[in-house]
Amino acid sequence: MTQNDETLQRSKRMIDGFNAIIGMNMHDFSISPPFTKWLNGKIVSASYKMVEVEFEVRPEMANPTGLLHGGVQSAMIDDVIGMCTATLGLKGFLISIDFSIDYLGKAKVGDKVIVKAEITRDGKNIAHADASIRSTENKIIAMARANLLKTQYKPDYVKQVDSGQI
Repeated sequence: MTQNDETLQRSKRMIDGFNAIIGMNMHDFSISPPFTKWLNGKIVSASYKMVEVEFEVRPEMANPTGLLHGGVQSAMIDDVIGMCTATLGLKGFLISIDFSIDYLGKAKVGDKVIVKAEITRDGKNIAHADASIRSTENKIIAMARANLLKTQYKPDYVKQVDSGQI
């Protein structure tokens, strides 16, 4: 099997794994990292180079005014971009080398928001992602962009996919 075949197979397994848990809390997904479990989103959809996750804004995610904290918005986007990079099927982990966010709206405790991330360029060494947070009424809350460096660090989810656990 060629490296390209392995990458395609790993990509398919990751996408199938995400699609198998659509609507489930990420807290209950065994391979979710601890921070992803804490955010506790629910996958809405996943495909090659795209992942969409719904989050409920909890009190511990709010700033003192009861609105979704900017740092948590950034974390949600970064986490979903990470899931999106997993759909590429690469053996190595992609790390953010540049991240920019524009805060354009608000969400309050109890609201549900949708974070959508897409890989818009997959280069040899660097990938570019665009992401947004929107209300369930499709009102924009934040927009972000990230550049990610492809590394040789093998993340736990790749080990689990390659061993057939996913």
